[in-house]
Amino acid sequence: MKRILFPLILAFLCLSVFAQTDVKKVAILETVDKMGNVPYGVLLQVRSSLTYAISSNAGYEGYDRVDMAAITGEQNFQRTGMVSDEQIKRLGEMTGAAYVLIAEAAIYDDQNIIIAAKILDVETGGVMSSTPPAVAPKDPTKMAEACIKCSQTLVEGKMPTRTMATTTTTSTSTSTQPAPVANQDFIETAWGINMKMIWVEGGDFLMGCTSEQSDCENDEQNVRRVTVDGFYIGMLEVTQSQWEKVVGTSIYQQKSKENASGTNGVGPDYPMYFVTWDEAMEFCRLLSNKTGRTYTLPTEAQWEYAARGGNKNEGAKYAGSNMIDAVAWYYNNSGISTHIVGSKRANALGIYDMSGNVCEWCKDWYASSYVSYDTNNPVGPSSGNHRVSRGGSWDYTASGCRVARRNGYSPGLRYCYIGFRVVCLP
Repeated sequence: MKRILFPLILAFLCLSVFAQTDVKKVAILETVDKMGNVPYGVLLQVRSSLTYAISSNAGYEGYDRVDMAAITGEQNFQRTGMVSDEQIKRLGEMTGAAYVLIAEAAIYDDQNIIIAAKILDVETGGVMSSTPPAVAPKDPTKMAEACIKCSQTLVEGKMPTRTMATTTTTSTSTSTQPAPVANQDFIETAWGINMKMIWVEGGDFLMGCTSEQSDCENDEQNVRRVTVDGFYIGMLEVTQSQWEKVVGTSIYQQKSKENASGTNGVGPDYPMYFVTWDEAMEFCRLLSNKTGRTYTLPTEAQWEYAARGGNKNEGAKYAGSNMIDAVAWYYNNSGISTHIVGSKRANALGIYDMSGNVCEWCKDWYASSYVSYDTNNPVGPSSGNHRVSRGGSWDYTASGCRVARRNGYSPGLRYCYIGFRVVCLP
């Protein structure tokens, strides 16, 4: 394969000279398209990939212009890529950003685009690192996959804040992982999985078919007010790379167990699927043993609370928006495939893909109706034939991706549309 250098990824390397123990915010501006002819999907994938790749590295938090819409003069950044010292400093003051990353894209030919990037220091307003233009695939999915894969390969082992473990996944000993700071996001580095965990402040919410949901099924109708304690939840669905590092099997090996005819999206940053409920719990057990923390699948109540935005509840039909295409890969836009995690918009808590991409196993047994009196940290029935799955997937209709939609599946079967994310209990 032709060697391709991604300057927007190489820009990450300059972050290593700034690595500290505290989290540094990197403001990722909308990709500049001076000629106005780069497909918006490509520009969106560049920015989303940058945000994901930055946030996947311990010590850094990337966020894009969706979180900075109120910044004065922001359109100046988008149109020209020219940023004055004063604008950069103001950006830092308003968002807490330590650095600003600007990428620029232009059409190269029918199959490729040219991308260049630079990192600006908020404190000084100066350019800390820049890269010359280089060619990258124009196809949004292929470009994003290569972009993230290259970024992880290049950064791995070069940023002092990243920790790579060499212990095999069969080890049952507990390592001395540092405890996460109370009530703050953290990144799990065991086995080099670099899985960002989002803190969800405890609270109460109406669970079930609330007014904005519509199209509700019978098993959602028993609306009740539920209280949940605080917990951490994965910012992203567990990826194929993370699964392989912890459990040791590939997506193809998992597929062969089910004797399935094919795969629906393969790559290190695609969500893992072909995973039974028990296998998902085994992932949690291995991770708990390795770290000394308590990892598990989310309860159905935890999952819905996080999907709705926790104490920042947006009152949205889907996880992060009333417009499903903004936040979910589903039947109408998926192309019959999963997609790279984090490539749609996050919800109010900064959590991605809780609508669409892959359905997600929950810890509870499935019941056709909620128990009305079980409202304090509910865990569902004590037994059953099916386990709960939430969120909808790439082959679900829009209605199936609502935050209140419930499904029950046999826990022993592997499906091409069911994966999972984890929670960590404080």
